[in-house]
Amino acid sequence: MRISMEWLSESLDLSGVSPEDLAESLTSAGLEVEAIERREPVFQGVRLGRILAVHPHPNADRLRLVDVDLGDSQPQVVCGAPNVRPGLWIAFAPQDACVLGRDGQPFTLGKAVIRGVESRGMICSLPELGLEQQYEQEEDGIWVLDALAIGRTLGEPLQTTLGLCADVILETAPTANRGDLMSMRGVSREVAALIDRPTHRSEPPALEPTPGYGGFRIELQDPAVCAYYGGVLMRGLTLGPSPTWLTRRLEAAGVRPINNVVDITNYVMLEWGQPLHAFDADKLGSGVIGVRRATPGETLTTLDGVSRALSGESVVITANNAPVALAGLMGGESTEIDEGSTRLFLEGAFFPPASNRRSAKSVGLRTEASARFERGVDLAACRSALFRAVALYQELAGATLEGFIESPPPAPSSTTIALRIARIDAVLGARVTLETVTSILEKLGFAVTHGESPETLVVRVPSYRQQDVSREIDLIEEVVRIVGYGQTPDALPQTVRAAAKTPRQRAVDAMRRALEANGLQEVVSNSLIGETLLEKTGVPTDRARLVSVTNSQSRDHTLLRQSLTPTLLEIARHNQAQGAETVWIYEIGRSYFRDHEPTRKDAGVREPMTVGALITGTRREGAWQGVATTSMPDFYAIKGVVESLLLALRIEDAQFEALTDSPLLHPGKAARVQDGSGRTLGVLGELHPQLAQRLKFRQTAYTFELDGDALLAACGAVSQTPQAPRLSSYPAVTRDMAFSAPDTLTHRCIVQSIYGLGDPLLRDVALFDEYRGEQAGAGRRSLAYRLTLQSSEETLCEERIDQSVSRIRDYLRDALAVTFR
Repeated sequence: MRISMEWLSESLDLSGVSPEDLAESLTSAGLEVEAIERREPVFQGVRLGRILAVHPHPNADRLRLVDVDLGDSQPQVVCGAPNVRPGLWIAFAPQDACVLGRDGQPFTLGKAVIRGVESRGMICSLPELGLEQQYEQEEDGIWVLDALAIGRTLGEPLQTTLGLCADVILETAPTANRGDLMSMRGVSREVAALIDRPTHRSEPPALEPTPGYGGFRIELQDPAVCAYYGGVLMRGLTLGPSPTWLTRRLEAAGVRPINNVVDITNYVMLEWGQPLHAFDADKLGSGVIGVRRATPGETLTTLDGVSRALSGESVVITANNAPVALAGLMGGESTEIDEGSTRLFLEGAFFPPASNRRSAKSVGLRTEASARFERGVDLAACRSALFRAVALYQELAGATLEGFIESPPPAPSSTTIALRIARIDAVLGARVTLETVTSILEKLGFAVTHGESPETLVVRVPSYRQQDVSREIDLIEEVVRIVGYGQTPDALPQTVRAAAKTPRQRAVDAMRRALEANGLQEVVSNSLIGETLLEKTGVPTDRARLVSVTNSQSRDHTLLRQSLTPTLLEIARHNQAQGAETVWIYEIGRSYFRDHEPTRKDAGVREPMTVGALITGTRREGAWQGVATTSMPDFYAIKGVVESLLLALRIEDAQFEALTDSPLLHPGKAARVQDGSGRTLGVLGELHPQLAQRLKFRQTAYTFELDGDALLAACGAVSQTPQAPRLSSYPAVTRDMAFSAPDTLTHRCIVQSIYGLGDPLLRDVALFDEYRGEQAGAGRRSLAYRLTLQSSEETLCEERIDQSVSRIRDYLRDALAVTFR
């Protein structure tokens, strides 16, 4: 929205208010000013004159001497324009005036001698004044101002004749909830409150309805697409150019003037924020004027000459059920006002924001009118805007009123809100007096009365703010906007308490720490996928429970995912295509499954949390001494990541079992994870070779996907802040033990048994060697473990070390039937 300060000053006093200060105040109050544009005529010193006489030039056949009357002087100039003749009113630039040269750049006129004759000025053409875009010239040569000079004074500044004045334009960006700021009246109301000055606005004279006049009647059936419709029938219309003051204001607002009929509707839209549309009443015919949703298959050719296919979301204005306009968007070509039009039917209506937005999207069209309807226009002001346009048509187009018809007028808004002064003080942290609050709200158009208690106000919301003011906190925002956010004190609340995370949040944080500690980076992918990605990756999909998107903008985003794996595979494939061979990534997100039939309050979709990861490529491992090494991941690398995740969640009874029937994973290098109760937590393993080949992976990839909700249900208590273990200041010692064990005895069972003894000196158990062969015996293997022992209180002596090691050896021998060498 472009705001003209010259237009704005018509309704309130802006003296002493600079454009920069006003822009800063508006931006602080919520109406962002994106740019400040200064507009003023490019010419300076040009005056209105009249040609007295034309004489031949003594030294040139194509030049003539012209005597010009400026009222206080009669200079003579040399002119070569073909249309110079006595009696014409012209734009005259004397010496020292500034005009435009042939290159379009301004220059100052000096003394000139042309073919031996002194020329004391210049008679100007439109290009020399920079006005060729605003005015038309029928003949070549100088600009003839006969029509514009009627009643004007000789010698007056041309700016005065044309009604031009220096202006400043504020380029604003109203938010989606402030439709009232899409009009000059709305902005003037806002500015008046900010600078604490009264506004001066007149209301147009009201019209009395004349039902059925001219053979027209209005029928509305669906208030969801049109809540009010009014129409004015006028005759004796004279189509022509608009006056200078009106075209100047339209141009300042960025609207191109066309003719008085169209310009008046645009002017009222800018002034009141209410879009209007003018039909040729004779082309419209007579009968029923209605508003309805279009029937799929209908078409309408709009004023821009485009034939538009309509759908059930499109809303149309109809004459005897035939579409003649797109409601709130653009008129139809069949009822367009043209040079032969003498009768006019002027429409003013209220189209609700939601239906107008859907209608605009259905035909791929957005206009200045729809920008206002989408934000919400003032329902109560529809009639007043229509009456304002009628007055302008009578004044500027010579129209005569025939009749006014309308649907039942809307009931006045009655939203009232109780506002507590104590609540304002609590929110702002500063005292705002009752008088200040009352004054601010009344300047913004709210009706304020005193409530039951002295510190409570009852506020009635005006019709133009019904869209966005409905709660007490909304009124508090209105107060602080005008008081100024910068005026509130910088102070913390008296009671400051850190927000505590929920157990679920602590568990999710623990997941992230565990995964990132293993070298994985988090990614956040789109929850929307398409059939192409599902077919490419071959991820199993429960078609009966798929959630599809009804208004997708792309065929790659038509479904809500049921798994994180497809997008993780696509991310890894894309990175490898760009030369990034190492991809260790994870994601914690939601999957979506159709669970039951939707209701008004329930979408019928289950959204379980899912944890997924993919690793491929070498991982660099640093060393305290020596050169860092790299290693390729294997099945045990991805299994180790899952074990770290389970350990972080205190899930100590999880089991891994072989998985051979997954279409995504290698049949011999995959596993299913279960908790102690047998509930499946997820799957992990190497990507199936056929899938890896189809996706053109150059390296082996490993992945897992776990049920996040099942993990949270199985996890133990996770502390809010991870506690670092206390480090001992005494040295640690290591002891090795080797023994023969049955193949059926797992490493996990051995480690759990050693830790299960609860030895206070035991710090770590690590397997460092395994042997299978003839010397180990059939069905057995030889294992070597390194035990790390340490005390937090003293340096360990051999006797205490031997006691701990012997205890562990005896337990393994007796409980697990191992044989020590």
